[in-house]
Amino acid sequence: MRKNSFKCNNCNSAIPTELVEKYQFNVCPKCGHLYPNCIEILKNYFRIIQLSEKLAKATMLLFKSETTAAVREAIVILESTIRDKSELKDLIGADLIAKAFSFKTDSQTKNIIEEPKIKINDLSTITKRNEQDGIKFIAMGLMQGMRNIFMHSKGTEKLFYCIQVITTVDLLLKHIDGWAAIAD
Repeated sequence: MRKNSFKCNNCNSAIPTELVEKYQFNVCPKCGHLYPNCIEILKNYFRIIQLSEKLAKATMLLFKSETTAAVREAIVILESTIRDKSELKDLIGADLIAKAFSFKTDSQTKNIIEEPKIKINDLSTITKRNEQDGIKFIAMGLMQGMRNIFMHSKGTEKLFYCIQVITTVDLLLKHIDGWAAIAD
């Protein structure tokens, strides 16, 4: 026998089962809390991508449906990691990222004359230098855009958006901390 309604574990609102099935809700349309099946899917996704352990607090906030707090936490972890690794204690945001990842080359020889504070590779080829710059620009964009939005206003609570930001932070952390800890 099929239930006529689905009850949210958080607000106890009854939502017709046919609506939940038709629209495949991940969150309660009344209160916005994640449904248990959505949490299990996210846990499996994070397991598959081997989400950085540094983001454990952010994921716990996400699982408690505190989406904006989860994004804030992830961005704080990223910024703190970059500040600690680069030893640039007085900088924040995009300025911190730019200084931490930038390098200088001799215009004549194309040799590196100033190493970045954080190197994601050996910078021995143009492709590797482009990768270094690409990671820098992604991180700067994250700090300039998402960090400022989520730190200085409520930001968006949309689940898909918050998951994408956390996943982007994870990608950056893996480049910064190295991929050696990640199983093949």
